[in-house]
This record gives sequence, structure tokens and C-alpha cells, in this order.
Amino acid sequence: MQRARLLQSMWRRLVQLPVGRPSAASLELRYAMISPTHLRFLGTGGVQCDVSKRSRRLAPTEKVEDRIEDVWTQLEAYYQQHSLLNYEHCQRLLGQLKRSPASQEVSMEQLHFLLGSCVPEFLPAQTGQERQQLFQALWVELLRLGQPTLAHYHTRLQVLCQNRLPLLDHRSLLAEIAIYHGAADAALYSSLLDVAGSVGNVRMATELLAEMRERSFALTERNFHALLLGHARNGDLSGAESVLASMRAAGIQPGSSTQAHWFEALVANGQVSQALELVRAEAGFTAPQLLQMLRGLLTSKNVDTDLAQQLVKELPREFFTGLDMPHAIRSLCIQLVHQERSQVVIKLVGALPAPKFEVQNQNTDEYGTLLLHEFFRARVPLTQTLQFASELVKRNLNTRALHLVVELALRRLPSSALHCLEELFAAGEELRPHYFWPLILHHNRRDGESGMLRMVAEMKRLRVECDDETLRQYLLPHLNKTLTQPFEAVKALESAGVKPSQVLGPVVSHLLQQHEMTKVLDLLKRYPTRMDIFTLLQPLSSLAVNARATKRFELFAQVIQALHQKAFQQGQDYVGCLLLQMTGPHTRLRQDPSSLLRFLHELRRLEMQVSPAASEALVSLAQHATKDTEVIQDIGKTLQRMRNSQLSLPPDASSLHGGFIKHPRDMSLDELECHLVELESKQLNPRGVLRRLLQLSVRSGRLERAQQLLAKCQSLNVHASAGMMASILDLYIKLRDLPRAQESLERLSSNYPAFQIDEHKVIDYAALLVHANQLAAAKQLLQRRAEQHKVVGGDYVIKNVWQLLTNVAHLATSEKISAEISKSNNVTREMLDFLKNLGYCQSQNALLGPVVREWLLKGNLDAAVAEFQWLANKYKHTPLQFELLSLLVCLGNGDEQELARFPGTTAESAQHHLASVTATVSRVHGTSNMNSALLVALAESGKETQLRRLIINPEFRINHELLVKNCEHLGKEGAVRTLLRLARGVRGVQRTVDEQKIYDLLLAQFCRSNDIEAALDLFERLDTDDELKVSQEFLRNLVLLLQVNRAEIPSSIALRAQVR
Repeated sequence: MQRARLLQSMWRRLVQLPVGRPSAASLELRYAMISPTHLRFLGTGGVQCDVSKRSRRLAPTEKVEDRIEDVWTQLEAYYQQHSLLNYEHCQRLLGQLKRSPASQEVSMEQLHFLLGSCVPEFLPAQTGQERQQLFQALWVELLRLGQPTLAHYHTRLQVLCQNRLPLLDHRSLLAEIAIYHGAADAALYSSLLDVAGSVGNVRMATELLAEMRERSFALTERNFHALLLGHARNGDLSGAESVLASMRAAGIQPGSSTQAHWFEALVANGQVSQALELVRAEAGFTAPQLLQMLRGLLTSKNVDTDLAQQLVKELPREFFTGLDMPHAIRSLCIQLVHQERSQVVIKLVGALPAPKFEVQNQNTDEYGTLLLHEFFRARVPLTQTLQFASELVKRNLNTRALHLVVELALRRLPSSALHCLEELFAAGEELRPHYFWPLILHHNRRDGESGMLRMVAEMKRLRVECDDETLRQYLLPHLNKTLTQPFEAVKALESAGVKPSQVLGPVVSHLLQQHEMTKVLDLLKRYPTRMDIFTLLQPLSSLAVNARATKRFELFAQVIQALHQKAFQQGQDYVGCLLLQMTGPHTRLRQDPSSLLRFLHELRRLEMQVSPAASEALVSLAQHATKDTEVIQDIGKTLQRMRNSQLSLPPDASSLHGGFIKHPRDMSLDELECHLVELESKQLNPRGVLRRLLQLSVRSGRLERAQQLLAKCQSLNVHASAGMMASILDLYIKLRDLPRAQESLERLSSNYPAFQIDEHKVIDYAALLVHANQLAAAKQLLQRRAEQHKVVGGDYVIKNVWQLLTNVAHLATSEKISAEISKSNNVTREMLDFLKNLGYCQSQNALLGPVVREWLLKGNLDAAVAEFQWLANKYKHTPLQFELLSLLVCLGNGDEQELARFPGTTAESAQHHLASVTATVSRVHGTSNMNSALLVALAESGKETQLRRLIINPEFRINHELLVKNCEHLGKEGAVRTLLRLARGVRGVQRTVDEQKIYDLLLAQFCRSNDIEAALDLFERLDTDDELKVSQEFLRNLVLLLQVNRAEIPSSIALRAQVR
């Protein structure tokens, strides 16, 4: 299970309680002051993230059971993007926890975070009762993991306070806490007093005060604030005034925090004028206090919008620094929307200052998008939603707010989308045809073809012309009944506002795809409209396949003639272009010259003509397709009669029969090299080819050639595009030339500030910085990238992250950094957590390996084994398993060279570690898998006797498939000695991998690497072994390798392989 990667500052605020207990107001505001992160077009509930959407697309017919880790990742990603929690994610996670046994898949810390998030700030769309139900269900799961701490109980009371829910029996809670944590202290009584004050329970507050007096707990400012709110929310404003008097009598002078609570007391009792005077008189309110006052005002029954706007204006300007409204105010607005108080939201947002767009190409359509989603989710009346969007547009807060409303209506409420489009049109925005595509499909499902035609008429009313794509993709495929009579269909579309000249081409194309040639001829006779016939080449080419199969050559030629008469471009060879496409690569007509002759005969009979270029190309195709000279001569004669020198093919027609040279972007490396030589020999411009060749050379790791190409580009002053400069940066990173890499990065950033470098290049550059002992600079680079762009991460950068972590592990052992950190710290683990928090990676087996390796490099075997076990228990991964097992086997057998690397380690302690590591691996992967790994480790360590003893033991179970895979991997790595030891160890034991197969794997690897010497050396080793008989297949493959390399075949090999 991965470790929680949520914001660390947020976590400290949630779970740590400082010695000086904060006031109830500060507890309330700690949720409101989280820095927001933005993501467009998502809401707070009922919206699954992209991961779950992809999983549904992959298996639409199955209900895939999400893992707890996957659900937590989705919940976490949503929180990082919005500073809110998705209620559906919480419910799914809770369901998974209920179905799974009590385990370590979710830690106490993660559950603590979820418990503290059951407040209006994180779940504003839910009611207080829903949040409390979620809290109680999570509390049950917490009890399954262990005993709650005092911090958990404080969080429980804070959640009640935030949701303004009562605590039914505080004495039973105190008794429960006393069993495990002893008598309650002053801080706990203060939290209980906060709960009593939040719901106006004066009776409970009085009982708590009496108990506090018995225990000699002095009242603090926080306690007076709780009492003040308790009396105010109980409707006793005079009682609240007496609390203020008692506070002064106790020597505590009311400050701005007290004034903020007094403001809440006033608005709770309807004293709006006094509250307004208080705001105007007191000028020392901080942003958290003003937000506290605003929340108190907005949660009252009758909200004075003028007073709310005044509080918003009092907020400091630096509070409004983002491109969207601050998270605290956005959360308040979402809560109001779901309480059916959208008018208050409209006026409140109207008082917010507009964001400043200071950077070019900055996103200007983000403001209020999440709130608009909540308007639809809460089913706010459409008129109010449009009013809110119009206000955003008028104040230049979000110029595309009305477009977003249209988009949401099309998704969620298609019946009202037309009204939204009318409002968008009334606002002076130009409507486009694709806005109506969802509506066309919606009306087709609801009203059939008549509904679609009515929607086309509505498009015409809103001055939207029905374009070609709309006709081809969304109208005609669904007008099946109407198109049974094409003439009537054109008339119906004309009455709906579509011109016949516009609709004739798509209708003909649709009929051609349906193989309705007679209907096409009838329609073309009725309408004299000219068309762009080149758009019909594809359906005509498909129709030719049907015409050839059904022998309707004459009817097909008549359709070609009718279309040719309607063509716009009379000077271009439409017929020749069609014939070339009909005989394109991988078509049956290309291999059937006799059918091609039938087509040509019918076309010539109708006096169709072709260009000389098309004629020559068709003759050439026929000559390649058949050796029948008679057919070839007939085709040539027919084309000669059809030839018209005044016709010409369009410029792009040569590619139809493969006559065009490839574009450099489609060439391979070898083709580009040849093309470069050709261009240079003809003294043509090679700049584009050089640029592409440089990029591919760097990408494929041909660094020496890339340096030569770069020098050539510099000598020719080739313009460096953004992609080329990124490749140059990658080149210097791979060459480990940090100064030039830094220079390239600075030049790229200055010339192309909007260019986004690939994530893997950023990670590689950070790895280079770490290699140069610049760990802090690497972290700053990765942090800055995460702040400026959304980090995608994933498996495609896992190798790059692994190299970065490996460099960190080696850096941690250097003298420079070792002096700066404690020996008990693991720098690689800290770096991995840092990368996970930024979203670059997850906790994967390969990435956990460098964490263990750091301890091995430091010579601390005890810490390495402890780290390995902790990671295995935490993530169910076994990083560096093979290397660690091999090392422990060597140490356990008293290898002096290895023991010298780990001071203080003895053979006995190594054997103890080996036992614990094997037990851990068995628990995670199973005994048979662990045994298979142990065999390979023994072979690697050279302990053939122990290896053989284990193999011949019938109780020693192994995973045969895994052992074969390990052997294949070792063969690819060239571990000859290891495989030879393993082969000798398994000799004669049928239940393990076949010995001869291991030798075949080794030889196969030598063949792939073309290593003749290694192959002959392997044969000599096997030949000296009297107990082994080399197989004939092995000898044949060895002979084949020697023959391919034209090497002399030794007589011993030739004799046994029977080579003549």
C-alpha cells in the first residue's frame, strides 16, 4: 500500500495539536486556509477521475473491483487538484475497507486524515448528517486497526464542532478516553466546550465548567469564545454579553478574535446593523477571522448580502492571488448552492475582485468552473445558473462561462441546452455547428428523424449553417427512413434550411456507401447542382469493390459519367485519380487486371478520358500484376484511346499508387542518412533532414553521431526549433556534460518560454544535477516543474526516476553529504517521498530498490535488512531481493571480501538476516517463489554444494515457470558463471529446469550479440564435462553462428554436428 502523498503542511495542521491549544475559531479556519490547486470542469461529488473512466472503457461489460490502493490514489489526486474530497471516492474506499480484512493497506495516518476531512470545507456538497455518517463509518475502521490516540479524539470533537452537531453524552466519552489515556486534561475539556458552544448547548457547557472548576482548570480565551457562541446560538444575546463582562473581569482583554466571535453572536441573533457597525469600527481583522465571520453570517437563517459583500471587501488583496476564487470562499459557495441559496452565491461572487492575468497565454476561463458544475449537480434552476454565468462574463471573470453552461447542459440536461444556446446567441457569441451535435443525437433518440430535422431548423433560426461534417457524421447516418426516397430527403432538408447545393454532395456520398447506384443516378438527374467530386473518391473506391463483385461495371460507369458532368474542376483528371485509388496498394483490383479492363472498357464506351500520367501509371500496374501480354496490350490500347493531354492529375494524386517519396518525419534513421547523402550530393537544402536526424539519433542513443550532426547544424546555421533544442539538452544530459546542459536549458527557456519539456528529460536533468552533488538544485527543478505544469508521471518515466534515485543513493554515501545528514537518515527514501508527493511516481518495486541500496552502499547491513522488511510489510514489494539474498549467502558462508564491506557483521548475524529475509519473501510471494529465487542466489554466490543439497531435497518446492524466467533474464544479462553453476546443480533432477535448456539460453544470447568467442568457450567447457552430452540442436545453432560469421568450424564441432 502506498504511503499517503497528501500535502504535508495540511497533514501537520490536521493531526498535530500544539502545546498551546488553538481557539475554536482557529480550529474552524485551519480548513479554510488551504492553498487551492486548480483543475477545470470537475465537481465535488459523483465525478470519477480519469483512472476509473479508463477502467470502465477497458471492460464495459464487467464490474471491475477497484483495489484500495487505486481508490486512494484517485481520492488523493482529486484532493491535490481541488483541495476538496470527492464523496464518491470516500464511499468507495469505505466499501473496500469493509470488505477487506483488517490489514495494513490503509494506515492509521491515512484514516486520521479522512476523519479530519469530514467537515464542510472538504465535503461542502454534503449535509452535516452525511458527513457525520461517513465519520462514524471511518471510525469503525479505525478501531479495527488499533486503539485511537488522543489526537483522534480531538479530531472527533473538531468534526462535531465544524458540522454543528451535538455530543449526546460527553461523560461516556470521557470515561472511554480515561480507560486508555487517563484523566482528561484542560485541552480535552476545551474541545468539549467548543462542541457545546457550536450547537448552543448551554446546559452541557455549564456541566463542563463545573467539572473544570473541580479540576482547577483555568479558563482561557478559547473557553470564553466557546461560551459566547453557546449563548448566542441559544438565542441569549444578553448571556453572551455577560460572558464578555466575565472575560474582562478575568483579566483577558477582548481582541480582534473576540470581536469576530461577537460578530457571529450578533448575526446569529439578527442584529445586522450592530454587526455592520462592528465591521466598520474594527480594522484589525485578519483574513482567517474575516472568513470566520463570513461563514457565521452565511450559515444564519436570514443572510444580509450587503454585509457579506462588505466582509469580502475587507479581505486583503493578497488573499485573491489565484486564477480562481480562493478555496475557502469557493467551498462556502458550494455549500450555499446545495442549500438552495444560489442568489446569495451570485451576490457574494459579485463582490469578489477580478483576477489579474499578467502572463501571456494564461488560462482565463477557469474562474468559477467548479462552481458552475455544482449548480448543475445541485439542480439549481437554469435561469439562476445562466444569471451567474452572465455575471462572470460581464465582470470579465470568465469570458467563456456561458460556453461552459452550454457544455454542461449538453452533458447533464439536454432538454434545456437549446435555451442555453439561445442565451449564448443573445450575448453576441457566434454559435458553431458542433455545438448542436449532442442535441441532434438527443432529439433523434427522443423524437426520431422528425426531431433531428426540427433541430436543423433551430440551427437555421440561430444563424448557424449546417456544415458538411454535421451532415455526413450526425444527420445522414440517422435519416435511414427519410433517405429511402433521396429526392424527398433533399426537399425535407431544404425546408429545414439546408441548401440543395450543400446537401447534395453528402447525400450522394451516403448513397454511394449504401451501394444505391440507381438512386444516385435519379438524384443527379433531378438537380443540376455542381459538386466537388474529389470528396467522393473514397466512397466511389469502396463502391468499385461491390461493382466488381456484382459485375455491375456498366452501371458504375454511368454513375462516374453523371458525376463527371457535375464536377467543378473540368481541367483535372477526376477519372484517372479515381482509377488510381481503386488500384491502390492492398486492393484486389490491383491484382485483377481483367476486371480493371472491364472498368476501362465501360468508361471508354461512355467517352470518359484520363491524363497521360494516370494512363502510364495504370499500364505499369498492369505489367506488374500479370504476365498475360494480351490483357496488358488491351489495357494499353484502351487507355491510349481515353488519353487526353489537356487533363492533369491533382498534386497529391501521385501518392495513390506509391509514387511519392516519404516525408522526413516518416523516415527511419537509415533512410534519413541516405536522404542526407542524396541532398548533399545534389547541393540541396538539408536543414530539415539534419534537424530530424539529430532528434532521432539522440533518442536512439547514437550520441557520437548526434554530436557530429550538431556540429554540422551549427556550421550551416540551422534554425534551432524548440524540439531540436530539447534534443540538444537531452544529448548533453546523456553525455553528462552539466555546464552545456545548463546552457541549453537556459537558451530553450528564454527562446521558447511556453515550450513544455518532456517529463523524462526533466527527471534526467535532475539526475545529472544529483550526479554533480547538487541535490537541492534538483529538488527545486522538480518542484518548479510540478508547480508550472501538471505532472503526469506513470510507468513511462519509471526508468528515469530509478536512475535519479540511484544517483541519490550513491550521493548519500559521499563524504560531502554524509557530513550534512544523520547516519540514521535515508536520503533516497526522502527523495522518493518527495517525488511521490509531486506525482512523478508511485511506490513500485523497482523504485524501492535504491532505498535499500543506499544502506548497502553505506555498509549498514542491519539497516538494509530492516528497510527491506519494512518496505515488504508496507507495500508488499521485495526490492533488491536477488541481490540481497546473494549477498547474505556469501556473508553467511564467511566470505572475507564481502564481510570487509560491512563492519560489525559476522557470518552468524548474516545467517540470521538471511532467515528473516527469506521468511519475509515467503510471506509476500509464497514459499515456492522464494525457493526459486534462493536457488539463483546460491548459484550467483558460487555455493554449488548448498545449491545441490536443496535441489535434491524432495520437500524443497519451487516455481518452475519463475525459475525459467530467471534463467532467461540471466541469459540476457550474460551471467554465464551463474547459469553454469545452476545447470550443474539441476543435473539429473527432472522436477526443475532442464540443464540443456540453460545451455541453449546462453548460446541464444551469444547468437544475438554475435559473440563467437564466448560461444566457443561455452562449448569447450561443456565438452570437457564427461557427464554431459551436448545436444544436436546446440551444435547446429553453434555451427550456424560460425557460418554466418564465415568463421572456421573446428573439426570436433564439425564431426559431431555432421557438417560436410
